[in-house]
Parts: sequence; C-alpha cells; structure tokens
Amino acid sequence: MTASLELCPADLRGQPRSRYEIDCAGARLHVHARNVATVLRIEGEIDALNADLVAEAIRRFSRLKAPLILDLTHLDFIGTAGLSALQMLDDEHRSAGLHCSVVGGSALRRLTQAMPDHGLLLVDSVSQALAHIDAAVRARRRLVSGGPRQEEPQRAG
Repeated sequence: MTASLELCPADLRGQPRSRYEIDCAGARLHVHARNVATVLRIEGEIDALNADLVAEAIRRFSRLKAPLILDLTHLDFIGTAGLSALQMLDDEHRSAGLHCSVVGGSALRRLTQAMPDHGLLLVDSVSQALAHIDAAVRARRRLVSGGPRQEEPQRAG
C-alpha cells in the first residue's frame, strides 16, 4: 500500500479534487475531505488478493471518528472477499457508533442482487449520503441542545 499526493488528472476534471491517493494492489482510494464526512472514492478491483489491504486503508480513516462515505461507483469489480470486508467494516463502524454509507455502483450491485441480506447502508450518490449525514448531525444537535421545549400548562388561579 502506497500513498501519494495527486494533482487533478485530465480524465477526472469536473469531479471533486482528490489530493491524496492510496494504492492497494489493484484498487485505488482517493480521499476527499468534506465538511461533514470523509469521502473515499475507490477505483479498480477489490478481490481476495487485496480486500484486507483495502479494509486496512479504510480503517485508517475510521480512526478519525468522523462519518465516512465509501464511493464505489468507479469500482470495476468487487468479489465476495471485498463484500465480506465491507460488511466487517460496517459492523466495526456500528459498534463504534460511527456513521458509514456506501455509494454502490454496478460492480457492487451485481453482488448485492445475489446477496440481498448484505446489511450495508447503501445510498445512490455521495450527495445523498452527505445530506443524510447532515440531517443526522442537525437532529443530534437539536437533541443535545434540548430542542423545542414544551412549557407546563398554566394553572387556573
């Protein structure tokens, strides 16, 4: 696994800039820091040979204790070992009380259609995942601040 700084290559113009890339032996993770979450766009292939390497790279960002979005829309292939690694990471995030959304793509869709009880929180887009996290953060803030308070009814004197 190697990490490198990357400037915006010509074939990715118009997409969010990733200044940090992690090479995981056939899969590449592009890191995008957003206001409410860290987005990891994963490209290439996740199979039995690199699933553990990809999972360990994702765990590095889980240690930040911030919401995480895994964007798999640019993934060419994901095998059952990759799906198992995603399920294990999802269990770890839930146990730690961390939010993790998965933006599925065609590669993941092929597997999840065959295994409908996968348990992953799948969303259609990064913007949908960001909106979901933003809404959860706002709801938590309202809860912590006491939210709207109901006044006691006045007694008749």
